[in-house]
Amino acid sequence: MTRVEQLWQDISTQSGQPGLFRRVDESHPLDLYAGIDYQGKRVLMLVTEAAPPALPPPGVVEIACNQRADREFAIILQLARPEYDEIFGRLCQDLVDATRDASAQHGADLLLRRLGRWRKLLEVGQRTTLSDAALRGLIGELWFLRSVAIDRSGVEAGVKGWVGPLDAPQDFVLGEAVVEIKTCAPGAQQVAISSLQQLDAGGAPLYLGVVWLAPADQGDSEAFAAAQLVASLRTAIEVSPVASVEFELRLAEAGYADHEEYERAWYRVTQARYFLVRDDFPRLSRAGVPAGVLDAKYVIDLGACGAYESPL
Repeated sequence: MTRVEQLWQDISTQSGQPGLFRRVDESHPLDLYAGIDYQGKRVLMLVTEAAPPALPPPGVVEIACNQRADREFAIILQLARPEYDEIFGRLCQDLVDATRDASAQHGADLLLRRLGRWRKLLEVGQRTTLSDAALRGLIGELWFLRSVAIDRSGVEAGVKGWVGPLDAPQDFVLGEAVVEIKTCAPGAQQVAISSLQQLDAGGAPLYLGVVWLAPADQGDSEAFAAAQLVASLRTAIEVSPVASVEFELRLAEAGYADHEEYERAWYRVTQARYFLVRDDFPRLSRAGVPAGVLDAKYVIDLGACGAYESPL
C-alpha cells in the first residue's frame, strides 16, 4: 500500500468525515494533500500560490482548480472512471514522487505534465493497435533495451535511457553514448533517417544500431512475439518499482497497450550491427545543409558504412 493510499484509509477509518485532508509528506517541496472530498471520493490536492497552467480536458482523471479565500490555488485530482480504482493510488503516489525536485513556482506544471503521461497509459488501450511498421520499429527498440541497455547500464538507467518515446531525436541515451535504433527486414541494406537531428548528437558519441528482424515460427527457440518481449522486460524490470512505472509510461507513449494481436506474430533477430557516426559518416545534419533547409528525410546505404562499424 502506498503512502497516499494509507492516508486515504486513515481518514476514512479514523474520522468518518468527508472533506478532510492530510499532507502527504512534510519534507516535500510542494503542498500536496491526500483527502476524501464531500462526495466521499479519494482525491489528491496541490495547494500553490502560483496560478496553474491551463488544465487538460476531462479524461480518466478529472482535474479541477479553485482559488481559495487565502488567494492560493487548489488543484484537485480525482478518478472519473471506477474501473481504474486499484491503480489510482499508484498514480497519485507517482505524482508525489516525481515532483520531489520541483520548485513551488513550477510544481503544478510538472505535476500536470506527469499526469498527462499517466492518462496516455490509461487511455492507450482504447485506441487501435500499432501499424506493422511501427510495431517492428518498437520491437527493435525493446530488443535493444532488453539485450543491451539494461545489461550495460542497469535496470533504472536503462529504462530512463530509453528516450525515443519522449520525442527525443534519438532512441537511447546510455551514459555518454547516444544510440539510434533502426529495424530492418532480412536482407535489407538501407535505413531511413527521419530528420536532420537524428544522426546529430551535438558532439556526444553517437551510434546507429541496426537490428534485422525476421518472421519466425513459434517453435523456434530464439523466436518471440511482441507481447512475450514486453512480458520478459516487465519481469526483468520489476525489481525496481520506479523503473516499472516509467517503463509502462514509455510503452504507452510509444502507442503500445496489451492486445491479443501482439501475441500472434513471432519474430527472431538475425543480426545486429552498430556504426559509430563520426567524421564523414554518410549523413545530413543541420550544420551541413544550406541555409533555409529546415529539415530533411533521407536513406542511408549500409553498404557504404562498413568502415564505421564499431562495438557499442
